[in-house]
Amino acid sequence: MVMTFIYGAFYIIAGFFNSIRPEDHGHDDNGDGYGDHHGSASPILMATGLLFFMMGFQGFVKTTKAMLGIDIAADYVGFAISCAGFIILIIGIGNWWREDLIGAKEQVALGKPFGGQHIRKAGMWVFLISEVMVFASFFSAYLRMRTGWCTQWAVDAGRCKTVDTTTASDLLRHDIMTLLPGAVNTFALIISSYTIVLALKTAKDVDWKPSETKWVRRLLPTRQKAVRNYLIATVLLGSLFIILKIIEWSHLVAEGFDIGTQAGSIFFIATGAHGLHVFIGLLVMLFMIFKADTVGYDEKNGHGIEYFGLYWHFVDLAWVAIFPAFYLY
Repeated sequence: MVMTFIYGAFYIIAGFFNSIRPEDHGHDDNGDGYGDHHGSASPILMATGLLFFMMGFQGFVKTTKAMLGIDIAADYVGFAISCAGFIILIIGIGNWWREDLIGAKEQVALGKPFGGQHIRKAGMWVFLISEVMVFASFFSAYLRMRTGWCTQWAVDAGRCKTVDTTTASDLLRHDIMTLLPGAVNTFALIISSYTIVLALKTAKDVDWKPSETKWVRRLLPTRQKAVRNYLIATVLLGSLFIILKIIEWSHLVAEGFDIGTQAGSIFFIATGAHGLHVFIGLLVMLFMIFKADTVGYDEKNGHGIEYFGLYWHFVDLAWVAIFPAFYLY
């Protein structure tokens, strides 16, 4: 229900920025369906907003708890900084959506090592490299601590005698019903990577034709609707991931495994960070669905799906590594 509310809010924002875009979007000054690109302030706005949001986040949490009646001192300064950062972040996102709906010529990098590549694509790869470092820190911390714990796994292997640490895998891997959410999530993300590829392939296929199979033709009647429906399928699979993740976390917390323990903190931070990446990706896809249903994607402006697909494949691959490390080992 909460996710549905958030999805609706983002659709309202997307609709608002679509309503204020110029009617003559995509001035074809270059004969390629796009106008000249004059740069964008959106990335710096989003980065600044995120900076202030994180700077005041601790105060935001404390103040929120105080408002809920928990006996804790409120930090209104931090709360205000965090809220201001969130507003700046939303303005940056909204402005970027507006610019994307208007359409602009893809800028090409001139210097090394990305000469000849679209700047947005090169930027996405640099971003993903930084993300690899983030998740590598989670894995290295977990493996370093894991080798020093005397878990049930270690006792069974004869490496130590008394269990001193309970991990998430100890509570999940022995029962098919507790392991099932993580297994289903693995397949859901893998399939969602396939549907995003289908969306990109359909958008760039100038010779696309409806399927001769009746039920497929009803689902994918035109190229524009086919792209939209593939993106919707991706959102549904990603939403399933988040829902099952919340169910799984609830089970672990009920078993006494929470973020207050050393093993719990590493598990919840790593899987929580991954879940946050999935959720952010879902919000981006909501806008992409909106654009697919209004402006439409084709061979000239399908770059956005391609670049987002790189991000989504990374999220998928990260989970393929997280699942065996945190759930089976």
